[in-house]
Amino acid sequence: MDTSRMGEEELLAALGEIEQQRRVLYARELAVLAELDGRNTASRKGYRDVAALAREILRVNPHDARQRVAHARALVARHGPTGTPLEPDLPEVGTALAEGAIGPEHVEVIRATVAKFPQPIHLDDRDHAEALLTKAAREYEPHTVGTLSKEILARLDQDGTPPTEEELVQPDRVLDWRTTRGGRIRGNFDLDAETAALLTGLVEPRATPRSTKEAPDRRSKYQRQGDAFAEVLRVAAGCPEEGPTEAGEPFTVMVSITLEDLKHGTGYGLLQGQESYSAAQIRRMACDSYVVPAVLGSRGEILDIGQKRRTVPLAIRRALILRDKGCAFPGCRRKPQQCDAHHVIYWAEGGPTALYNLALLCLFHHNLIHHTEWQVRMRNGLPEFIPPAFLDPERRPRRNLLHRQGKEDV
Repeated sequence: MDTSRMGEEELLAALGEIEQQRRVLYARELAVLAELDGRNTASRKGYRDVAALAREILRVNPHDARQRVAHARALVARHGPTGTPLEPDLPEVGTALAEGAIGPEHVEVIRATVAKFPQPIHLDDRDHAEALLTKAAREYEPHTVGTLSKEILARLDQDGTPPTEEELVQPDRVLDWRTTRGGRIRGNFDLDAETAALLTGLVEPRATPRSTKEAPDRRSKYQRQGDAFAEVLRVAAGCPEEGPTEAGEPFTVMVSITLEDLKHGTGYGLLQGQESYSAAQIRRMACDSYVVPAVLGSRGEILDIGQKRRTVPLAIRRALILRDKGCAFPGCRRKPQQCDAHHVIYWAEGGPTALYNLALLCLFHHNLIHHTEWQVRMRNGLPEFIPPAFLDPERRPRRNLLHRQGKEDV
């Protein structure tokens, strides 16, 4: 293949085709491993197991060999040593791999997630979770699928490890520092979930870049966070009642939860549209924090102010956060505080400043929508994104699965 003679579109197509071929070959390799495993070939050749045999033949690390065998056992139908047929644990994942739609890294994320499912688990829940993860793997990189897997695990095991009575009274928090030269402090900390949410809510609004045309913000992410933390300390020392603002409102912890769960202290809710918390935790946090309970299904303000204003008012932004729960672009994990409200039909072209015409987008994806072939549209009240043809010739619409999963999905 003489790549120097190929055009850009040919190169892009070739890159995708080669990766697809690599994945199809990996599926064939797993089929061979599964057959060797079923025939007990490794034992007859004098090896401890098929992973040890594969390590010798393929010249791979022990971890890689064991992982490939685990993938073969999870994805490929085979026969046991006694000839008993063994169905694969993850047939949908195996199909997607054989098509070249997902890769070994996706397979490992899904396999590791399923291995952590609470036991016993209803078969329908397990199959549905596999379907969701496989669908995500067909569209997103493994890291994004891993993030979705954490949400699914949290919802399948909502109670988690119950806290001890001592932890309820006094959560385990650690702050370890030492003074260095010049009076500087260096150290580390480990905070419970509720305190962590409070800290990030105070720091993140102040840690956004402060660039202007004349003076771009050249601070790194960590420098901005350090400066924001220092500002929080100054505010706390000088005026405890003051806090950072978003859209003109003091820092507020926004919690969404069903009315039934809030009444009975069961199930879970979403803090700032991101992390899952039990209803009991949310009720406890409400005693200590400025919490706006957004009970799903309740009626609020009218969320359409027409064409008169371009700036999104607080009421609409709150509703936008509860609906999109972060950047709406497929696979993006940015939180609402890091997002702008984008007019799907541009305001300058007559698009109203209304919930049905807005989508939360982080700065990167906001620019992407404005300056590339990606498109966004609203369907059934939710934003969906259409990729360029070089990414998907069929231009199938995508949504952000990380933010759209509800209890009915798992």
